Amino acid sequence: MINIARQMGRRWRCAIAGVALQTTDLLLARACCGCSQAFAPGQAPEGWCSPCLRAITCERPRCQRCGLPSHHTPCPTCQATPPPFEHTVVLGAYQPPLDRVIRAFKFGRQPALGRALAAALAPSVTQALAQRPPTRLPPIVVAIPLANERLAERGYNQSLLIARALAARCGLGLSAGALRRTRAGQPQSSLSRSARQPNIAHAFVAAHPLNQPVLLIDDVMTTGATLVAASRALLEAGAPSVTCAVIARTPAPDLTPLPDVSRRPGSP
Repeated sequence: MINIARQMGRRWRCAIAGVALQTTDLLLARACCGCSQAFAPGQAPEGWCSPCLRAITCERPRCQRCGLPSHHTPCPTCQATPPPFEHTVVLGAYQPPLDRVIRAFKFGRQPALGRALAAALAPSVTQALAQRPPTRLPPIVVAIPLANERLAERGYNQSLLIARALAARCGLGLSAGALRRTRAGQPQSSLSRSARQPNIAHAFVAAHPLNQPVLLIDDVMTTGATLVAASRALLEAGAPSVTCAVIARTPAPDLTPLPDVSRRPGSP
């Protein structure tokens, strides 16, 4: 009976997410998801007005390896301890208005915002991929998977929604099940920097062997522990390289911590 109740609850949550997706699609066609400014009739700016798109787009120099602000690539940290991924593409900093949109996307039952976020990220991804050697195979798009409990609670994987829309925009293949979680662990956003890496270590495994590069998608990058663990699993499965693409990068983790977004706004 308990399992049946859980399955029914999951179906209801997925149905609610589907309705939210259709509703938000209509709203995105009419107003900016950053400032809610109404679009003029006939405009189709893919969810963003020009000022908000400029505001969320990363313009400051960043380390191409880890995505942190830096005038050097690789930055001193990446020179000393290179991460397993080759490149990190960042849409913008985790600050207004981008942080508000991400929270609404993840916790506000607005899954269609993933399409607007993917539309904003796509040009940077296309530019990064164009700099790769022409002899390389095109990457396969893979999303960071959610733990089953979190997926059942939310009704959708926000990283997968971004990955699906991004793959379609960039003309890349998507492998939705290439990466699996072996355990849930605690929400990364609730942990200190030192506790994040052991919490997520060995939490991922590739579902099958890989023989082409991977474009790994996540919504927010803080310490990078999740992307490091996932990249290692993909490389162990045979992926020749991993490039990460994220919507937002927080400031240096030892300076400004990411607010606790493990709870919905307004929850105790």
